[in-house]
Amino acid sequence: MEPLVSIVVRSMSRPSLADALESIGAQDYPRVEGIVVAASGPQHPPLPESIGGHRLRFVTSAVSLSRPEAANRGIDAAQGNWITFLDDDRLHPDHVSSLVGALGPAGAARLIYSQAVARLSDGSALPLGQPFAMAQLYERNFIHLSMALFSRDLVALGCRFDESLEMLQDWDFFLQCAQHTRFHCEPRVTFEWRADIGTAGTGAGPNQDDARFAAFRDRIYAKWALQHDALADRVAADLQRAASSAKAGDVAAGTLICGEVLEYSENDPFALNLLAMLQRASGRIPEARRTQELACAVRPQDTSFAYNLSLLCRDLGDLEAARANCRRAANGSPPSEPAVRLLRSLAS
Repeated sequence: MEPLVSIVVRSMSRPSLADALESIGAQDYPRVEGIVVAASGPQHPPLPESIGGHRLRFVTSAVSLSRPEAANRGIDAAQGNWITFLDDDRLHPDHVSSLVGALGPAGAARLIYSQAVARLSDGSALPLGQPFAMAQLYERNFIHLSMALFSRDLVALGCRFDESLEMLQDWDFFLQCAQHTRFHCEPRVTFEWRADIGTAGTGAGPNQDDARFAAFRDRIYAKWALQHDALADRVAADLQRAASSAKAGDVAAGTLICGEVLEYSENDPFALNLLAMLQRASGRIPEARRTQELACAVRPQDTSFAYNLSLLCRDLGDLEAARANCRRAANGSPPSEPAVRLLRSLAS
């Protein structure tokens, strides 16, 4: 029998709730329960017992609840083997079935996440989601809570939403989960995030509060500093050994060390970047390009990575891609001066 999946909704009883519940009712996966937590407090209106053939359970509250408080009420009430979340947004009909279908390829991973579209009120849209890398999760959150499906085993291990965090508690929750399990990225868009609706302050437009975001980001950094620094120091030391081996002429040894780093720091962008350069030095240009493309996907903000990718594209004669990556590096922050020079040469 398919596992039961609980979809937790932290409801402030906004008009968008009806659309969110409709998307739960439209799920093509047969075993779904909706858990609606009355985060708005006792004034929340009652709800039906089912939606679209799926059971709907209502968790009342005598007081209004913060986002992390409502999240914890939801996971406590959930009866599913697997749990996901939905707020003022919309799931695609195959959201749950796609994530459950990825459980096999995910192996031992107990958190699966998909990709999404961030849609704004002006009609514009941006893609959201990237391959998993622990090193990057310590730096920034790239997984929306509604993109993720996690095992209730993680809750049993103590993973909960930190109720002292008024913002970014989702990021902290993922960091907790990552101490216990691998993550698996399912490269399929299954969720639509209405980024400028809501009051979390982590989205866009009216839902963007940069100063508050920075304050809570720094709290997350401080909370996880020991774990982050331990991983970063280990990676840096091993990659220094890899670079020294390559500089001494032993490219094979450097390549082997990069592979060892990627075993304990999945998709580590700095290991991927160095590995791609070593593959290039070995004449394995197509392989190097694939490695560098993954490094850029994991760390898209790094202009040096985009520049290195432009070199590989140039080596392969793909001048259109070389120019595109040069522009990306030249227009980044900070801009890559080597990319500016290369772009000039490619234009001639």
